[in-house]
Amino acid sequence: MIGQIKSRDDLSFTKRDDGGRLINWPLYNRGVPADWAKGIACFDGEVFELASHDETEAFHAIQFAIVGMGGRCTSLETGFIDRVARAAVIGLRALRDGAEPFAPTDTD
Repeated sequence: MIGQIKSRDDLSFTKRDDGGRLINWPLYNRGVPADWAKGIACFDGEVFELASHDETEAFHAIQFAIVGMGGRCTSLETGFIDRVARAAVIGLRALRDGAEPFAPTDTD
């Protein structure tokens, strides 16, 4: 699928509803946990590829995927999600430029 993801419509975890609205995690009624592994796998490949074509689209993909996982957001969560999505896009940019992926060390 390399080179084919140029918009959020091309992501495997989005679809359009009957009104044309883009929905993240369309299987939400089954619960996000059913899609969690798929979402994590998609992030590394699909969102990374999307960011190489359009960072703003990647930002929105990250932002709305996180909102969809939570189901309900207040202003506090929305602000936090915005900052996480911004940081993620910067991280994706750094990876494209050759940065090493972050691997947390076990601190327990």
